[in-house]
Amino acid sequence: MLTPAQFAQQVDGPALDREISRLGAKGGAWVLAASVLSRRVNTTLDWEPLGPEGARYRVVASRGEAVLFWDTHTKKRILKLRGLEENGFGSAGFGCILGRDVRGMIGYEPGTLEQAIEREELTWREFGFACRCEDVIGDGVGLLLAQDFVNGSAPTLREIHSYMQAHGWESLAAARDVKPTLRDHAWRRGDVYAFDANETNFIKSEADGLVYPIDLIVWRL
Repeated sequence: MLTPAQFAQQVDGPALDREISRLGAKGGAWVLAASVLSRRVNTTLDWEPLGPEGARYRVVASRGEAVLFWDTHTKKRILKLRGLEENGFGSAGFGCILGRDVRGMIGYEPGTLEQAIEREELTWREFGFACRCEDVIGDGVGLLLAQDFVNGSAPTLREIHSYMQAHGWESLAAARDVKPTLRDHAWRRGDVYAFDANETNFIKSEADGLVYPIDLIVWRL
């Protein structure tokens, strides 16, 4: 377990400040994005002083469920910081999982820290590529996940569909028990479901031409 102060000292503070300023300067909805990024990092770390210029972890982006950091020491992995809803991470919790509502429709539910780790373990089993649990921050206020960096570009939807079908996944685009807004990017293989399978959550490697899932919501129902 890392204390907030221990992780804070590994974060490149000036780089984070520049990213917050860059987003805020764009105006409009970007001001909110800048505020969310600041809350996600600083509130999770209890406003501990951040590290100096060139510290190990440099912020890349704040998207979806996490803040992404580049590991400047290894230069081959991305860290994902997830945390509590009240610290700016929204209603996904530590990462969305799947569940059924009162009508029996499959949709997203907020996951706990333990469920976020379970989701990654399931993704490893089903796809052979996912995040590893790097550490827990404080008394469960933050979760650090590490993922190997894949240099490449986003595959097309056709390539994603071919990949999923080749690996035995069944499209749920016509499934009546899946919420309509989620159907186009939902798949099932046995009792395991893989949602959010769109272009932003896969990458096609330049090195080997293979498609890798980088942020799917994989869960068993």
